[in-house]
Amino acid sequence: MRTRLIVTALLILAWGSTFTSIKIALEGCPPLVLAATRCLIGGGLLALVALASGRRPGLRGNLGPYALLAQLNVVGFFGLQVLAIDHLDSGYASLLLYLQPVFTVLLARPLLGDPLGPVRVLGALTAFAGVAVVSLRHDGQVSSSGIALAVATALCWSLGTITVKRTVSRVEPLWAVALPLVGGGVLLAAVAATAGPGSDGLDLTPRVGAAIAWTALIGTALAWLFWMHLVTTGEVGRVAVSIFLVPVVAVLLGWLVLDEQLGWPLAVGTVLVCAGVFAVNRWPGRRRDVAPDEVVHST
Repeated sequence: MRTRLIVTALLILAWGSTFTSIKIALEGCPPLVLAATRCLIGGGLLALVALASGRRPGLRGNLGPYALLAQLNVVGFFGLQVLAIDHLDSGYASLLLYLQPVFTVLLARPLLGDPLGPVRVLGALTAFAGVAVVSLRHDGQVSSSGIALAVATALCWSLGTITVKRTVSRVEPLWAVALPLVGGGVLLAAVAATAGPGSDGLDLTPRVGAAIAWTALIGTALAWLFWMHLVTTGEVGRVAVSIFLVPVVAVLLGWLVLDEQLGWPLAVGTVLVCAGVFAVNRWPGRRRDVAPDEVVHST
């Protein structure tokens, strides 16, 4: 229990600070270049960890699941995430992205048969109300494309979580993170090269370089190891409750480090989103016990 609490706290700090580091990195790095760099470095390090631990990827018969995870959890999640943060304040983007637990619980009902009771429905409505309240700031001047990108990111992450649940008995968990990161990173790099940097080319200042390193090493490789440790001890609806404070950290760091606006809409909306995320995961309802080979991990 103590180890779980320590890992949870470290994960909250790692992922919360990564929204800030991404925003800083975008000052001198094109979004897709940043996403590809993050994935290739983070995935490469995780692959080394998997190799060192003697784990085998089990590619035979599992190329489909690996490809789907690369599309959802890497191209969809990492690719869209940096684009969303490029259009929004980092704190606001974190709130939208962390609707993921709400989407996961709602989608897990028809796709996995997880229970969906009145408390979960109320929690989902509360979280969505929080997003609506946050959108009131800046006199309504919030990027609609940024909101759409962030919501799409959360949906990809949710579908990726559920995909892992359905394939966990077929693919090795650590490789299910490492291989999609590397494969998805290659795809993102190809798209970035095709699109071209344009007028927003790479400007690798020490500040930008440090932010890229933090995003790849702490926010990707180390954070996903923390996340895997936590998720392999829980279930698809329960695990996310342990990280519902990530947006709080992101909002506070955005205010302290990036001088982002922190008014009453953001404060109230953050409370509502976190309360909603907590509710949908804290009361999972009655269901059968989860077998060891059905334990979920997510990326």
